Amino acid sequence: MILNDYTLGAALGLLVGFVLAVPAIVVEWREKKEQHPLPILVDIKPKWGRSLTYRELFLVALLLHFVLATLFGLIYVIFVEQGWLFVTHAPYTLLSLVIYAVGAWLVVGILIFPAVGFGLFGRREGPAVWAEIFVTQLLIGLGMWGIIQWLTPAYFS
Repeated sequence: MILNDYTLGAALGLLVGFVLAVPAIVVEWREKKEQHPLPILVDIKPKWGRSLTYRELFLVALLLHFVLATLFGLIYVIFVEQGWLFVTHAPYTLLSLVIYAVGAWLVVGILIFPAVGFGLFGRREGPAVWAEIFVTQLLIGLGMWGIIQWLTPAYFS
């Protein structure tokens, strides 16, 4: 039963991440230019001594976005199952997901981005990356809350 909760949390995170990435995917598919802004997705510059094509950069950014969204959903369920929502003690509420989103933003900015060479809060990738990630994490949290509200049977309300 718990494994199903984890799988559902990860799948919901991935679903929300995909919905948020649709504008970037549509722009990428329709545009024939070599350079254009990537909505919602972090624009990753060439790394590790290899110059990537624009399509490869887009795919790496998309993959990173999907991984972060999936982990967002999975780790939130772990927090719920372990009783670690120490601020709200109310799982699957809007407040708990917003607080969790801010915490996820801090973890991504302080731990994950420096570990992959993007610098603290992605400063090496651009001056607005911290804001892009903050908005993305909040949107994933709001999206998960909305999906949970939509999927919750009326007799649980």
